[in-house]
Amino acid sequence: MIDLYLTRHGQTIWNVEARMQGRLNSPLTEDGIRGALILRDRIREIPFSKCYTSPMPRALHTALLLIGERSVPLVIENSLAEMDLGSWEGMSAADAKIDYPEVFYQFRNRPDLYIPPAEGESFVEVVTRAQAFLKDLASLPDNTGPILGVTHCILLQAIIMLCDGRELSTLRTGQEVDQTSLFHLQWDHVKWHVLVRNQPA
Repeated sequence: MIDLYLTRHGQTIWNVEARMQGRLNSPLTEDGIRGALILRDRIREIPFSKCYTSPMPRALHTALLLIGERSVPLVIENSLAEMDLGSWEGMSAADAKIDYPEVFYQFRNRPDLYIPPAEGESFVEVVTRAQAFLKDLASLPDNTGPILGVTHCILLQAIIMLCDGRELSTLRTGQEVDQTSLFHLQWDHVKWHVLVRNQPA
């Protein structure tokens, strides 16, 4: 079996401002840093063999805080990057809802119908990245040891949707993902099981 512990990056300035981040970035807030440090203490006794992190600076910062002084190898994993929101990035959610009411509704509630804005990524593409990440981990030997992963809300929702065997239409509504909450997944050589969901730090 392989144990995978996943979390969403800590709270950022744009999270507080309700702005669409995607591939853009804003720094962690003091609360975001505090949340990561609380989670670090909680997972201190788990002997992680490595930590995979999204390349977004907010996720990388969170990963470094979680590892702390431990000698856990850090792996930048592009498949864990947040969804590319194209021309929406940097826009407030309120403005996106006003300017693109139908598309924004689909983004939040019906990802199976969502057509991304200019240069944006579809939910199918996000799910494909999530599948690739899980497949790569499933191919690791059993003695790899527990693995830590730091990613983003939508990517984590996609991973949990795949583990649950749910339809694409449920990706955004089927699982809440809070910042620096903990998910514990386990691979039993047949499928991934979700043992812990969105557990607060």
